Amino acid sequence: MRKIYAAFCLILMLLVPAGTRSQTPDLQAKFRLAQGLEQAGEQERAAEVYRDLFRRDPQSYAFFDGVHRTAMALKRYEEAVAVIKARMQYFPSDVPLHAMLGTAYYRSGDEQQATAAWDKALTLAPAAQQTYRTLAATYVENRLLDRAAEVYRKGRVGCKDPQLFTLELAQLLAATMDYTGATREYLQWLHANPSQIGFVQTRMSAYSWKDDGRTASVTAVREALRNGENLRLYELLGWLYLEGKDFTQAFDVYRHIDELSSARGVSILDFADRVFREHAYDVASQAYREALNRDLPPARLPQARYGAACATMELQIARDSLLVTGTPDLRPASESRTRFAGALGSFDAIVTEFPNTEYAARALYQSGTIHLRQYFDLDQALQTFQRILASPAASMMLRTDVQLRLGEIQLYRADTTAASTAFRAVTALPGATPDQLDEARLRLAGIAFYSGRIADAMALVDSISSNTDHDFANDALDLRALLEENAQTAPAALALFGKAEFLAQQRKNTEAIAVLTDLVSRYPRTPIVDDAVLRTATLSMRAGMFAEAVTACDKLLTDLREQCRVPDRALFQKAAVQQFGLRVREDAIASYERLLVEFPTSVFAGEARKRIRQLRGDAL
Repeated sequence: MRKIYAAFCLILMLLVPAGTRSQTPDLQAKFRLAQGLEQAGEQERAAEVYRDLFRRDPQSYAFFDGVHRTAMALKRYEEAVAVIKARMQYFPSDVPLHAMLGTAYYRSGDEQQATAAWDKALTLAPAAQQTYRTLAATYVENRLLDRAAEVYRKGRVGCKDPQLFTLELAQLLAATMDYTGATREYLQWLHANPSQIGFVQTRMSAYSWKDDGRTASVTAVREALRNGENLRLYELLGWLYLEGKDFTQAFDVYRHIDELSSARGVSILDFADRVFREHAYDVASQAYREALNRDLPPARLPQARYGAACATMELQIARDSLLVTGTPDLRPASESRTRFAGALGSFDAIVTEFPNTEYAARALYQSGTIHLRQYFDLDQALQTFQRILASPAASMMLRTDVQLRLGEIQLYRADTTAASTAFRAVTALPGATPDQLDEARLRLAGIAFYSGRIADAMALVDSISSNTDHDFANDALDLRALLEENAQTAPAALALFGKAEFLAQQRKNTEAIAVLTDLVSRYPRTPIVDDAVLRTATLSMRAGMFAEAVTACDKLLTDLREQCRVPDRALFQKAAVQQFGLRVREDAIASYERLLVEFPTSVFAGEARKRIRQLRGDAL
């Protein structure tokens, strides 16, 4: 029994807080009262109770902490100094107490006494890491970041370990915008922990997104590389260039990484995939070709071949596109069937050389998309997509994408029933990605709009993800704004606009233009008129009717100027027609310059300046 009782007492002592074990029931009750008052915001009354408790038991840390905490909260720094000094009589070598004393002096405005207290703390245990951590935390608490960094440096000397406090010091230096110093600390950490490059990149990303932070980091890494070749440093350098979208410099680094690691082109291939996702198709195309020219492992050949073909396709799409923001898919109607011959040939070769593989199925998908969107050859596209569905190698995600394209084909054929069935099938798939679901819902919303079912269209639009980084969300917001603005005030005009959009989906551009022209004539004072005229310009451009496109833009800039909500877009589109359609360089430059003068803060201003430079460069 005696052993059981002793064990029970030991457990009880461990459960009761150290500062309250010796308290009488009266003291415990008062302590709880003080805590309750403090939590209720009654700082004055709580401080009074804490002071009484501290007088009765000056060695209790809980009572001391209560007095100190409330005194600091009430900005009674002299009282805080007094209570700290009283406790120091019992614990003269307590480093945190001296740190607290320095803070109390510092908050009272006596920096000299504060510095003396902090210096004293440093002498109490100069070989202990915790001394420096405590003081650094105190300096940070008082926003003395330079002093915190300095105390960590002293800690390395005092503890005789130059590797100490690396991460803490790096974070402090980054906070004080000493990006070079911070990077050097992270490089020291990486040298000691080479497998943690991902961790280092995550930490450095706090400032590598800034131009000055990234420049300082690149300089520091290159400086470290002077001491010898280091694969991890090159990986970090390549990552920094990628962070800054400097793909050309990054490519040079990844070439060296590939050679240094004897990767046989794999590092270059991984780099090509990364920059392809960044839409740097020219650099990606070059990287894919270079990877293929090296001794790639056979298992990686389909990946490289597929990437190279996709880059070729995207480069051709970029050459075709007039890249007018807000008016997608602008292309003259006359199209040569040879434009995508190179990409199609590459995709066909992948299907032949790597049959029954996922890359063969993906190559078929890209071929089908070219026939669908670039050539508008619906029969050939349908045949190609059906081949994918018959392939056992096609993934579920790819099959879902095919289902979306099949719905798109039916929509282009004006079969809204079959199109709706295809898109609804996607929304019912448990494995569909958020992007696939959003596209299906947006297509269904469009069909509801074309059919005059505005309430259904609004409900579908509202179900689309609000992630504005994705095109579907932005398109959904645009459609919602159009419906919300016109459904009640101009339902007849909105119905005509929907009819025109349905015709445009079928590439019946001239018929759509006729409907829009009728809309403008019949409902000239409705808010949707400027949308109709701008859409007329877009469709005229797509149909190769460039003079008519300019006329539509001019109408927005003159007759409809008062009600036009996007005059900068109209002016930018006019300039684009002049540049890419009519090819009248001086007129295009004049329109871009007018945009910069009249709308200097427009989202199109940056692109306008770029095009002006390009056009003037063409003239040299």
